Formats: sequence, structure tokens, C-alpha cells
Amino acid sequence: MRILHVWDQAGVAFVLAKYQRLHGHDSRAIMVREYDKYGIGRFYNEYVIEATLEDFAEKSIRESRSADILHIHSRSDLVFKFREEFGDSKRIILHYHGTDIRGIKRQKLPHRSKLSDLAVRGIFTYRRVRDAILEKKRIHSQAQRLADAVIVSTPDLLPLVSNAIYIPNPIDMDHFRPEKSSSKPERALTMDTEATDIRLALNYCKKQNVELDIDVYNRIRDPIMYGDMPAFLKKYGLYIDVRYVDGKILENLSKTALEALACGLDVLDYKLNRRHGLPVEYNPMNVTSRLETIYLQ
Repeated sequence: MRILHVWDQAGVAFVLAKYQRLHGHDSRAIMVREYDKYGIGRFYNEYVIEATLEDFAEKSIRESRSADILHIHSRSDLVFKFREEFGDSKRIILHYHGTDIRGIKRQKLPHRSKLSDLAVRGIFTYRRVRDAILEKKRIHSQAQRLADAVIVSTPDLLPLVSNAIYIPNPIDMDHFRPEKSSSKPERALTMDTEATDIRLALNYCKKQNVELDIDVYNRIRDPIMYGDMPAFLKKYGLYIDVRYVDGKILENLSKTALEALACGLDVLDYKLNRRHGLPVEYNPMNVTSRLETIYLQ
């Protein structure tokens, strides 16, 4: 079976391509190299088809001609192009990963001044924002009807998509694996990202009497390359996975938390329960086996 992953979110497409090859399939992912902020595409270079932003759609269609499965990550707009080009001759999977379907009301923009943020908010009036939201919902709804199957990567996204299938994010257990030493550092870590509100997260921990010295790493200002991520995580013994998006706490484990578990760290989840060990459902061989069933339906 030839599988083409279209676009990538947080390396999921590349991990799937890697382990689908181990299942005997021809699998690759097409990506825009200039968006490779964390070096994930460089790390998984042998599974990558490179494109520019300008030729991405055209090259995706060209590569799709020899594919059996078109697995589209987040880019619901491309479902229309593929259906128009191929009709029902290709099986199309639409895969949502988070803010692509959940949305986000306010992103932190550290590269902008407060003055420029005010200017941007002044440009986008209530009516224009409202119309954009309505149009996006319409596009998502139509794309979901055209797709042969719709997948979500976390359980909290299920209510947002009718007839969706939850498939856990695969974690590359070759790359993220524990140290042989049984001793672990005492330090605790959490991440500040574009989508989350770190102040709410730290206040929540404080109110719940979490008495830990927590290092807050600003991943927006100082990106960690994917190849370096295991070594970085292993400097710590505990990862705090409390995340607020649009003022609401997320109940699923983040991909970083899953990678931390795979590296042998403990994780405090949103209920501040301590977790240890990567659950078997995130094993990439298990994930790709479940996907194969969906592909062949």
C-alpha cells in the first residue's frame, strides 16, 4: 500500500510514515521545509517529500497520483482539491490535531509589541472575525463529509467532529527512550507555548499546593530541535502537563508529556495525578495497526 501523508503536525506524519514502512508499506510525508521550526523534517529526512509553500498543493496532487491512501493532517482545505482531482478513486483520511479544529481565541504573540497587537485587533472587527469563524466551520463541515474517514488525535476533539475516530498520537520509541540508569533528576519542567496560558497553569498548581520548583521553558523564544528533545527532557525527573487554552484546562496528555513518559520521566497530568510509563496505546506499532484497519475499510 502506498500512503501519502499531506502536511505535518508536531511530527505525527513522519512518525507514522516511519512505522508504516516497518509494516511493509510505502509511506512518506510531503511538507513545506521552511515551516520546519523544530527540525522534525530534518530528523526524519528519509520519509520527507519537500515542497515550497507556493507549489505545495500542486506537488501534493502530483505525488498523490501514485498513492492509494491520502492522509491529510489539519489541511481540511485540501480535501476539496483531492476529491475534485481524483473523485472516489482515492481513499482520503482527514486528521485533526488540536487548534486546527478546536480553534484559539487569542494567541500570545511574543514577536509583537503591545502597540502593534492593539493595531491588529483594531483591524479585525467583530463582523470580520465572526464571518471568518462561520466560513471556517462551513469548510470543516464540508471537508468532513467528503473524507472517507475523520480522525482526531485527542479525545477532547471528538465532540467537535461528527463520526470521528480517536487515534492516539504515536511516539517514536526509538528516539524517546529512558536512560539505563535508574536514578532520575529532581527538577520539574513545564513548557510555555504559543497556544497555552502559562500564568493560569502556574496559578492552578499553586492553588493545588504543588510545592515544586518548576522550570518554565519558553519554547516560543527558544525552540528545542526535535533531535535534541530526549536529552533535554532527561535533565528533569518530572514534567508538569497542566495546559490552559482559551481559559479552559485540557484533559488529554500533551505530545511533550507523552515524550517525557517515553523518556522515563514522571508526569503530573491536569488532575495533578502522577503518571509513569508510556501507555501502550501510544506505541507507534499499535497506532499504525489501528490506522491500517481504517485505511482498508
